[in-house]
Amino acid sequence: MSDLERKIFRAVGQAHLRTNLPVFTHNAYGTGPHVPKDAGLHQLDVLESVGVKPERIAIGHTCCLDDPPAEIIKAIAKRGAYVGFDRVTGGRVPDEGKIKMLLAFLDAGFLNRLLLSSDSTGARTLDAPAYTRTTSGFVPKLRAAGIGEDTIRTILIDNSRRFLAFVPKR
Repeated sequence: MSDLERKIFRAVGQAHLRTNLPVFTHNAYGTGPHVPKDAGLHQLDVLESVGVKPERIAIGHTCCLDDPPAEIIKAIAKRGAYVGFDRVTGGRVPDEGKIKMLLAFLDAGFLNRLLLSSDSTGARTLDAPAYTRTTSGFVPKLRAAGIGEDTIRTILIDNSRRFLAFVPKR
């Protein structure tokens, strides 16, 4: 993490402290194999250093890690933050690899720390399938891997509701 990135993350953390809005990060995991695997942990370190509680943080693009035993995302969740699988059905890691990592994560007991989405933003992803690929593309793969409906509901609805809920500060 560069000095400028640290400065920006501290500013985001301070904005959170003033507003109480949740923080969902972006990182470069999806750009290639040369991104340090612990980049998300460094983001968490900086946000926590200014007083952001981990349960108000989601570390994004964690599904783009090639980490079958899920060591990094388990470390993030163990600290109380959410992990964002926000590039499902696409990206550098095939869905089979994402499912394997996710199963290891769930087996470790971190169901309540997982968020799913399809990272659809702007004109390049305005096609309707992009907005629905989490539920129409990835969730069926979770079911095929043996993940039950109660678990899927927790991931898709309960976790998102808990992460996004906040009381604004005045």
